[in-house]
Parts: sequence; structure tokens; C-alpha cells
Amino acid sequence: MSASPGRLRVLQAASVAVFALFALQLVRMQVVEGARYRVLAAQQQVRSLPVEAARGVITDRTGVVLARNRPQYAIELVPAELPTVTAARAVVLDTLGRLTGNHPASLDAAADQGMRSRDAFAPIRLRSGLDTTAAIEARAALADMPGARVVASPLRVYERGSELLPHVLGSVGPIQPAQVEARRAQGYALNAVIGQGGVEATYEAQLRGAAGTQQIAADPVGRELARLGSTPARAGDDVVLALDLGLQRAATEALRDGIAKGLPPGGRDADGKPALAAGAAVVMDVRSGELRALVSLPSYEANIFGVQGDPRAVDALLADPARPLLDRAYMEVHSPGSVFKPIVAVAALQEGIATPQTRITSTGAISIASEYDPTVQYVFRDWAAHGSLDFNGAMARSSDVYFYELAGGYREFAGLGAERVARYARAFGLGAPTGLDLPGEAAGLVPDPAWKRRAVGDAWVLGDTYTFGIGQGYLTATPLQMAVATAAIANGGEVLQPRVVAVTRGIDGANATARVVRGRVPAAPEHLAQVRAAMLAAASEGGTAADGRPAQLAIGAKTGTAEFGTRLPDGSYDSHGWFIAFAPYEQPEIAVVVYLEHGVGATHAGPVARRILEAYFADRGTAARATGEAHP
Repeated sequence: MSASPGRLRVLQAASVAVFALFALQLVRMQVVEGARYRVLAAQQQVRSLPVEAARGVITDRTGVVLARNRPQYAIELVPAELPTVTAARAVVLDTLGRLTGNHPASLDAAADQGMRSRDAFAPIRLRSGLDTTAAIEARAALADMPGARVVASPLRVYERGSELLPHVLGSVGPIQPAQVEARRAQGYALNAVIGQGGVEATYEAQLRGAAGTQQIAADPVGRELARLGSTPARAGDDVVLALDLGLQRAATEALRDGIAKGLPPGGRDADGKPALAAGAAVVMDVRSGELRALVSLPSYEANIFGVQGDPRAVDALLADPARPLLDRAYMEVHSPGSVFKPIVAVAALQEGIATPQTRITSTGAISIASEYDPTVQYVFRDWAAHGSLDFNGAMARSSDVYFYELAGGYREFAGLGAERVARYARAFGLGAPTGLDLPGEAAGLVPDPAWKRRAVGDAWVLGDTYTFGIGQGYLTATPLQMAVATAAIANGGEVLQPRVVAVTRGIDGANATARVVRGRVPAAPEHLAQVRAAMLAAASEGGTAADGRPAQLAIGAKTGTAEFGTRLPDGSYDSHGWFIAFAPYEQPEIAVVVYLEHGVGATHAGPVARRILEAYFADRGTAARATGEAHP
């Protein structure tokens, strides 16, 4: 039976309506919604995220690990990815506040500041140091919350050298405001962690490695949609120090004992204040410039700095009047006292002022008239009346009168004069940084008449030359500079650049730190040999440095006791104790320098050096027995 015309018309009308609806939907999707989807597609971003490289490990010369990386988890806020809708944003900030202990309002302010920064996608770290359990819980709480994330990153940890080598190792930390421009130009992210002191800073380029990248597709609010590809990170090079942790420990213990014994009676200085219990020790290879030990006391714990540092401990360090953050081996200068005399001795021999047979009599002092008023007499005292001394005897007894005359002359005896003393001091490396591969090195001061006119406004007088000749007055130096000078005497005149790093080792192999000769002492080999012989006499029976010589080992050495501070009621002063040495005498390997804030060179600093030498040669003896070698 055929449909009636009326029913056909109804079906036709319905079909037309359905197709009209389809057409309208198609138009809407293509014209109206299509524009929105095109906007969304255009807004979809392909972002390149940095993949942090593992920082290189630091070891001592024997392979003991001093600094390594340990996984840690952190909660971060990414300002550009936070929701713009107020309610959704509040949920994210409230959750972040609960997990990190920060007030949501402060997080909101931090996010706004981040949006105004150079990189709104740079994450803001809110809480570090989460363990695995806490990280899992935080990830669950922050799931599907844009602008909040939990990330894994390496934590720098200082291990067996954390209290023995904090100045050398340094620390890592966030980029500081003053560093932003330079580090951004080098490709660092604003939230990067970099070396902020010591080896960590000097060898940042080697230790950091090369960051990788992860390409992601993200939606308009920054949520990751897909991972598109990656470039792996290259781990940083490992750094091998020239330092020996065992010798560093032995030197630290010896120095600590020497400091305690050198403190003045009652533990107070001439001003009545608590005496500073401080000092430094340096052990340097005279052949290469490598440092075997570099000690500064008081010290601190390296792990209090860095990303997970202890702010209260840092504040306590900054407030400590002993200034433990200062490395006294190379950051602080003092008058070297009589350990400067070997330099004057080299100059006197080379310039023909003296010979090994030159004799000068010390009656305990010399007197000179004022250049401006002949009725005024100035007395320059020796520490004892030594009688008639030749060159070696003067070094052995550390006669001040002998070196007053070598430097400034007396009556018919012509001395070097201030300019020549200064010239040789500078030739030995004093008055300028040594080039140590650590930041913050002090230069010290080598004075001369021109300097005094410029800096003090007075003319140089003969008395200035006398005090200069015995290592006092305006002259200042670091223990490290005196180690370089001692090494130059021992090795035949090479002024070496000291270094704490021996090798950097990466995927491309090992690179030894270059041996650098910064200059040569302008002295004939026989004159340097004569000064070494005089230092041997000083370290022999009857010499002032005898207490610094280990049994069965011949060394060259010199003591120093430099006065400083307020004059005591008995006319004396507090004194710094110094001791320099090289060993073995016949074939020198190392130079040792000891500096004590309080003490006497022969009595307090010498025994410290002896213990350091004993520790060094005990290890060398063990190595010699194992290899069949013979060492003096």
C-alpha cells in the first residue's frame, strides 16, 4: 500500500529539517568553533626543558671521595603555568602552602614577581630535601594542578673532607643577583645551582657538564601533552685534587696542637682580649707546585652551605670573631718575620754584599742617629748577643743584627738598600697573588721608598730598611707566598704557580693541570745552594730550627717570630710564630710553612712542621717499601 501524499510531505519535511540541522552544525564547527580550535592549535607550545647534568665528583689524590651528588626531591612553583582563574589558582596555592609551609599570599606574590622576571617559566623552589615517601605524597596531592610540581635533582654532599677542606672544596648554591647577567649569557637557567666558592667555583665549567634538553608539547596553560624528543645531558668532569686527605688530617691535628701551645698565658693578648686561636699550614711539592695540604684554623663544616644549608649555622659563622670563613693560608697577610731572611741572604750573595765568609759581630743591638736630629739615637735590637758570626752562623742563630746590616748597612759596611731588597722579594713572588686556583687570594705588600711616599706620605728612612731586612715593618705576606718562596730556594730558583687540582677527568679522558713557572729568581745556582746550606745549619744541632727536624732526616729550615699588636708592660709584644722548611735536604720534594697567630717560631711552629714532615715521609716510606724505591 502506497503512502499518502500527506505522509510523504511530512517525511520530506523531516528529512529536510535533519539535513538542515547537520548543515548548521557543520557551519558552526567550521566557522565558529573552527576559529576557536585554530586559536587553541596556535596556542599549543613546543617547549624545550633543560635536563640537569650530574655534577662531577671531587676526590683527593688517592681517590677518596670528597664531594658527590645524592638524589633529592623538591616542590616547585612555575609562575607562567598557574591558572589565571582566581578560584583554580587559589586551590593550587593553598595546596602548595600546606605542603611547603608557605602562606598562600606570599606564594601569590612570588608568582607575580616571577611573571615579571626575564623567564616566567623559571621555577621557584619552595621546599627542598624531601625523601622518597614525602615526594610521592606531594606528587599525589599536586596531581593535575598546573603550576605546581615535584622534581628530582642532585644534592651536593661533602663527605670525608667536609671539616678538613671546606675552604678548598667551597660550596654550590643558587645564582646570586649579581651573577644573573653573566650566567644567563653562558646558558644557565635562572634556577641553576652553581659553584659559589673554592674548587666548586674555580672549576665550575668542568664540574657542571652540559645540560640536556627535553622537547615537550604543552597546552596553553603549560601542561605537558606529549614528549617529542630529547638530547641527553653530559655529566660533569671529575676533579682530582693534588691534596692528600691523610696528610691534610695530620697537618690539621699538628697545627691545632701548636696553636693551643702558642697562646699567651691566660689566653689573652696584650689588649686583654681573648687571644685568637688561629693558624695555617701549607705543604707544597717544590718540583710541580702541587699542594699536598692546605690547612686553615679555625675551620667549619662544608655542608652548612649550599641548597640544603643551615642558615643559623651560617649566621653563627659570620658573627664569629675568629672569622673561620677566612682561609689564613692564602687570604690573610702578616709580617713574615725572620722567615724572610733567606730571601735577603740570596740577594746579598747575588749582589756581592756578602760571601759565605762575611763576619758581623752582634753585641745585642746597633744604634743609629736620627737623620733629622743627630742627638736622637735609635736602637735596633737583636734577640741575643751572638758575637761574631759568619753567613751560615747568622742564619743558624737568626741574628737580627747580621740581617740589619745585610739590608741597610752599618758604618763602613754597605748594605743592599731598600730597593734591592724589594726587587728580590718580588722576584720570589711576594707582593702579588701566586695564581692559586682558588678565589680570594691576597696579594700582600712589598714596600719601597716610592710606596711609602705615596701611601704614608713620609720619606723612607734607614730604620725602615732595617726592619724590612728582618721581615717586619710594612712587609706582609701569606703563608702560601712563603711556601712558593721556600720552594724556589729548594728547586734552584723556579717560582712555581701553586695549585690544588691535579687532574680533571671526563668522558674524553684525563687532563692534568699544567705545571706553570711564573718566574725565576735572578740568582746563581751556587748562591741558592749556599742559602740552602745555611738553612741546613739552622735546622741542625744548635740552630734555631732544630726542633722542626724529624729524626734521621736532613732538612733546610728557618724560624720566624714577628712582633705585632700592643706593647706589653715588660716592653715586649705578642708575636706570630712562623716556620719554613724544605725536605729532604739533598733532593728536595716538599716545602712546609707553618703560621701561628700567637707563638714563637722555634718553640711552637717548629714542632708543628716536624709532625707534618714525619707524616709526609711516613707515607712516602710506605710507598717506597711497596715499590722497592729508596727515599732519604
